[in-house]
Amino acid sequence: AVFKEAPAQKPEGSDVQENCLVQTTAWSACSRSCGMGISARVTNDNPQCRLEKETRLCMVRPCDFPMEKTKKGKKCVRTPKRRRSLRFEFSGCTSSRSYRPKFCGSCTDGRCCTPYVTSTAEVEFRCPEGDFFQRKMMFIKMCSCHYDCPRDNDIFLATHRRRMVGDHV
Repeated sequence: AVFKEAPAQKPEGSDVQENCLVQTTAWSACSRSCGMGISARVTNDNPQCRLEKETRLCMVRPCDFPMEKTKKGKKCVRTPKRRRSLRFEFSGCTSSRSYRPKFCGSCTDGRCCTPYVTSTAEVEFRCPEGDFFQRKMMFIKMCSCHYDCPRDNDIFLATHRRRMVGDHV
C-alpha cells in the first residue's frame, strides 16, 4: 500500500485511510465479446489501504444480439439500445429488476466496436431457490469503433496487448 506523509500538526494515531494515497487502475476489457463476462481492476480505496482486486460483471453485447442496419452514409452502429427491457442472468440466477442497457454494435468497414465510456452499478440477482445476492456490473454509456479488434471472439487476444519475443499465440 502507498501512504502520504502525514503533516506534522496531525495528532499521533491518525486513521490509516487519512494517510492513504488512493490508487485505482482502469477496468480491464470484458473477458468476453458477447454474453456475460468479467472485468477487473486493482484499488487500495478501502479502510486498510490495501491493494485489492475488484471485479464486475460485463456484457458488451448478447451473443444473439440482432445487429441493426447502418443508416445511409454511415459505417457503424455504435451504441444501440435494447428496444425491450431484459433481465440479466448469472450463475442460474436472474436480475431482480429489468434493464434497457446499451450494447456495442457493429461496423461494416472491418472495424470492431467496443465499450469506450462505462459506469458501474450494483445489480441484485435472485435465484430459483429464493436466495439473492448483489454484484457490480458494467453499464455501457458509449462505444467506439477501431481497427484493434479481438480475434477468435476472445477479447484477451486483442492486438493492443503487444507480443514480446517468445510469447505464444
